[in-house]
Amino acid sequence: MGRVFLTEEKANSVLKRYPRANGLFEEIRQGNIERECREEICTYEEAREAFENHEKTFALLPK
Repeated sequence: MGRVFLTEEKANSVLKRYPRANGLFEEIRQGNIERECREEICTYEEAREAFENHEKTFALLPK
């Protein structure tokens, strides 16, 4: 039968949070496709911030 509990180190690694590539005050600046999707990992939300348009956002993201 497998183990039920993790070691403290492994349990803490699950809760670890890695910082995003966001710069200081990025959330208050207007979106920019270069910054949002080329310098950072591009998610739907990042692309939507840059385009501010649902159709353009869907056209950019891979299917």
